[in-house]
Amino acid sequence: MKGMRSTAIAIGAGLILTLVLATPVRAALVPDGYNPQGLPTVGCFWTGPFTAANEKTNTAYPGTEITYWGAKFRTPEGAVLRLRGQYPHARYSSLNAYESSGGTPTGSVSDRQIKPDRGSVNTSLPGKDRKAKKRSWTVRVLGSSAPPKPARNTLYAAPSSEAYQDILYRVYVPDRGRSNAGGVPIPKPELTLSDGTVLTGKALCAALNSNHDYKANNVPLPVYESLVNWPGKDPLTNPAEPDFGFVKFFNLPLSLARYKTQAEFDAAWQANPVEVGTLYANNDARYMTGAFSTRFGKVLVIKGSMPTTPKTWHGNRRAKSAQLVEWDMCSLESVATTRTHRCLFDEQVPLKGKKRNYTIVVSKAGDRPWNAKRKCGVAWLAADPDGDGAGRTDAGLLLTRNVIPAANFSHAIQNVTSPYNAAKIMGRFYPRGKYSSKSAFQKLGCPKTGI
Repeated sequence: MKGMRSTAIAIGAGLILTLVLATPVRAALVPDGYNPQGLPTVGCFWTGPFTAANEKTNTAYPGTEITYWGAKFRTPEGAVLRLRGQYPHARYSSLNAYESSGGTPTGSVSDRQIKPDRGSVNTSLPGKDRKAKKRSWTVRVLGSSAPPKPARNTLYAAPSSEAYQDILYRVYVPDRGRSNAGGVPIPKPELTLSDGTVLTGKALCAALNSNHDYKANNVPLPVYESLVNWPGKDPLTNPAEPDFGFVKFFNLPLSLARYKTQAEFDAAWQANPVEVGTLYANNDARYMTGAFSTRFGKVLVIKGSMPTTPKTWHGNRRAKSAQLVEWDMCSLESVATTRTHRCLFDEQVPLKGKKRNYTIVVSKAGDRPWNAKRKCGVAWLAADPDGDGAGRTDAGLLLTRNVIPAANFSHAIQNVTSPYNAAKIMGRFYPRGKYSSKSAFQKLGCPKTGI
């Protein structure tokens, strides 16, 4: 009877998973301003800000140092949409276009690729004056796929299967004391019709059929529970293992296969070794995730070497070239909720020595060791008290992202080619984790040289 039940679970989960990932085409249009979830908006064009701090927008694993604004619209035949913005007082900003049914990126333009307006300064580039007053830019948004040689200052945003163009504007690490948008207005849309008429405001939104119809791409709870209870796996900890490890994200089916047996995961990789972003991933970033369970230890200690990144958080006048544009690590719930709890970005993590070694302690607030603090050379990353957000309070996920590696930095997540070679490719920059107890970590004390 037990074997029959396991077979039924496996077949059922496979069928439901197929339905989840094969999103149907929906060509029906919605009314202008359609906002069924009551999401925040900026004017009639932009939806957002999307942040982890807002329960309604904490979806698709946002970073707590990152803010997003989205727009869904249809450009009329022969019209050209322009976005007029300013480089923010921040580490990084970009525009991405998506296939909205799965949040898969189809094109992007980063701040470093945008040529400034005449007389302005691209403050995102190394060595430029980050406090320059004239810092404006203009980007065209076209309703077509990118040609072999894309034009500069152009975002190619072909309509998705839902008949809409879907774009995100994002800002990473605003200077301390600045707004989420980095102390500047978010880009202002301007539509030029085929007859030369220029529209802004409500007239623009009406012509674009702008709407705010964003839905979470979470894995349905029944599917998630089927995966957690996969035959041969421990439902109390699955997919976490006693030996913690990060695995690069290649595609959603492969990530879900981590809940299955090793043989099934290997088969999933052989069947689908293609790297495909989803959940509104940033085209300029690559990600690794690691499942953990406090049943293996109340404290998870992560150690590694931090790549160099530009120093900007304290309003630095000029930033230097670095191995990465940004690095972070976040504590998440699960694919059933895609919620983020907390993140640490590079400048928040104390470093030790020339190799820039770091120690990050992950635990719930009540299990935080007294010496898990900057003074002791340790960063503390709070685990979500709700666990996976689906009933297992001792389960959770970690995510770490690398944004725009330098051409000569070969140890970034971007260079990992399979789920099995991350540690080899990344070397000392690969975050390694070991479980511990609160008391065992506290016995390390607080040496002046750091833990």
